[in-house]
Amino acid sequence: MRAVDHERPGPRASCLMVFLPGGGDDERSFVRHGFVAEVARHNYSIDMVATDATLGYYTRGVFSERLARDVVLRRVARGYKELWLVGNSLGGFGSLLYSRQREGQVSGVLALAPYLGNDKDVFEAIRSAGGLRNWHAPAKAPIREANLTPELWRWLQALTTGHERGPDLYLGYGDHDPLTARTSKLLAGAMPPAHVFATAGGHDWTTWHTLFSEFLERGPLAERCK
Repeated sequence: MRAVDHERPGPRASCLMVFLPGGGDDERSFVRHGFVAEVARHNYSIDMVATDATLGYYTRGVFSERLARDVVLRRVARGYKELWLVGNSLGGFGSLLYSRQREGQVSGVLALAPYLGNDKDVFEAIRSAGGLRNWHAPAKAPIREANLTPELWRWLQALTTGHERGPDLYLGYGDHDPLTARTSKLLAGAMPPAHVFATAGGHDWTTWHTLFSEFLERGPLAERCK
């Protein structure tokens, strides 16, 4: 898996931020759309690495293994205090999938308009129950293609209710996103309001840049990555 490092000058940074691209994007997208510059502008103690975690890694079932082996483990060995994953769309899903499969490794996640599965029966069951916290989730199981949606949402329920250990989860989405707004709102209903960033926008980089900027301004990194 290709990855490009963007390290801050001076002493080793406190935090490592790993960018995961959406479908059709690659490691260059985070420079092209201003994410790397936005982090640098805030002067937080953060080193960044932008990955080429494209769709093929997911479809072949090797995404988490290759992200760990090729990108994460060799860098966290440098001694960072915290590891943050930031992903948009497919990359937002990847940030959650990796955290689910690598328990205890990830400090925090910003999932921007994440893909959250395609099982409409699961979504309707959650809505009918009055929200994620009230949903009768299935038993915990290894996550596979066949149970991806219910197991992902089971884990999100366990994470947001504190029944399983995991990263500090932050969510961003556009209110008019035709692909992910409905499922994002379903997840947002189970999260602390301070962990949710929403704006009038769609499924595009302009919206995600706005959300990312708000997260950098109002999120926890000023305190945790200094």
